[in-house]
This record gives sequence, C-alpha cells and structure tokens, in this order.
Amino acid sequence: MPVRHTVRLLGTIGIIAILLGVLAGCGEDVIEDLSRKVESPKVASREQAIVDLANVRDRRAIELLGEALSGDDDLYDKAAVALVKQGRQIKVTERERPVIEQVSKVLENTHLAEQFRARAAWTLGEIGDRRAIPILKEAVFSWGSLADATKPIMKQQAAEALEKLGFNSTSRAYELPMGTLADNLELIPDILPMQPPA
Repeated sequence: MPVRHTVRLLGTIGIIAILLGVLAGCGEDVIEDLSRKVESPKVASREQAIVDLANVRDRRAIELLGEALSGDDDLYDKAAVALVKQGRQIKVTERERPVIEQVSKVLENTHLAEQFRARAAWTLGEIGDRRAIPILKEAVFSWGSLADATKPIMKQQAAEALEKLGFNSTSRAYELPMGTLADNLELIPDILPMQPPA
C-alpha cells in the first residue's frame, strides 16, 4: 500500500475516532444533570430533581438525596421520602447498605440543625431495615437521655423509628406503608410534619 493511501487511511481513522469521542461526550450523564438541578435556586426545579433522583438506581443519587436531607430547608422532607424509596428497593440480603449509611451520616452529624437529624431518624425507621437499629439506639441512648432538652425531636424520632423496626415491645406502624413507593414516582407524597414530644 503506497504511503499516500496509508496516511489518508490513518487520517480518516483519526477523524472517525474524534467524531466518536465528541458524540460520546454529547450524551450527558443523568446524575450530573440532576446534581445541577438539585442546586437550583428555584424550589420547583429542586423538587423535580428530588423526584427524578428517587427513581434512579445509582449510588450518586443516594448521595445527592443525602445532601438535600441534610441541608435543604424547603425539600428535606421530600428527600427523606425519596431515600425511603431508595432504601426499600435494595434487597435486605445485600451486604451493602448505601442508603442506611448515607442517612446515618446525617443523623450522626452534630453540626446539623435538629430537624435534619430528626428526619434522618424517621427515614431510617421508614425504610424498615433492621440493620439501622444500632444507629438509632446510639441516637436515643448514647447522646444523653430521651428527655434531653437540646434534642427532643431528634430523640423522639429515633425512638419511634426503633418501634417501627420492632426493637421495643411497643410497635408502631409505618407512615408510608410498604408497597406505596414501589413504582416510579411522579411526585413525592407529603408526610406529616415532625412534632415536638409532649
């Protein structure tokens, strides 16, 4: 094969390789797009991103929902429900427990406002995975008494979560019955606001 044809062939292959690289870069990663939307100043855009993240099976989606749970004053309740959906989708037989680990980080972060930590405790109870019991026990029993005036809502939610998981002799029903989050969500159901203990 003459040198001229070889150079032309290599040039054509190079152009094809460049075009394939450009085309591959055009398909933006869904999670990257949702991570931008979850940071939007518009509440409606962030809310839609939470709904979309609830329906995506990806560890990065769990991390983004954890960030919303730990700091979005407008949508931490919706992020909690989305994390419940994610946590219920993972089979209990799986060794990894990414949702429980992500939500536990929020619960254990003493620098966060109490409402975020309380909703994290609620989330762990609603997921229904008994592997969260040690984390919830730590929240109730090791961080001061249940009546500790500095964290009453968080401790109450952790105690109620333990009841949902069957840790105590008293039991408590899930606020989101099993099976209600099984399908792809088009909107996140509203949940009851957390009340301070009586």
